[in-house]
Amino acid sequence: MIIETERLMLRPFTMDDFDIIYRLYSDEEILRYMPNDIMDEEQARKHLERIVSDWDEVPLVSCEMAVILRETQQKIGRARFHMDEETDTAMLGWLLLQPYWGQHLATEMTRAMIDYAFDTIGVHRVSALCNPDNIASWKAMENCGMRREAHYRKKVRYVRHGVPSWEDELEYAILREERQ
Repeated sequence: MIIETERLMLRPFTMDDFDIIYRLYSDEEILRYMPNDIMDEEQARKHLERIVSDWDEVPLVSCEMAVILRETQQKIGRARFHMDEETDTAMLGWLLLQPYWGQHLATEMTRAMIDYAFDTIGVHRVSALCNPDNIASWKAMENCGMRREAHYRKKVRYVRHGVPSWEDELEYAILREERQ
C-alpha cells in the first residue's frame, strides 16, 4: 500500500523508521491532543515493532504508514487507517512534525486517504476522531468534506506524565455517496 499526493508519499512503516516514530512520540507538543503519554526510546521501539507486525495481520486491521515529503524524501509524520469490518468503516489518523504544521499537508493527506479508502479498500464510510481543541485537525477534516457527527463528553482517558484525565472527543465522517 503506497499513497501518493502532489507533495507526499505514504508507505508502510519498516524497522528502519525508528527515527520518525521516536521524534513524533517523544514530543509533548505533537502529542498535545493525543491520549497517550510521551514515549522513551524503548517504548517507541516496541511501538514500532507492533506497527510493523500489524501489517502481517489477516484481515488487515491497523495500517500505519510513514509520511514522506516527496521533494526531499524526509520523513515528516505518520498516517493511520484502522479498519472496522463490522461497520465497513476506515478510521483515519495522522501526526506531523511541528515544522510541517500550517502547510495544509494534513488536508492533502486526509483527502488522499479518503480517496484510497473508498476507491481501493472499498469501504462504505470513513471516520476520524480528534480533541475539540485541535482546531487544525477538525478543519482539515471539514476541508475534505467530512462532517461532525458527534461531540462526546469526557470520552477519552488522556495521560500526561503518568497522570490521567478525561477529555472530550469529536467524531467526523463521510459516506461514499457524500464525497466531493
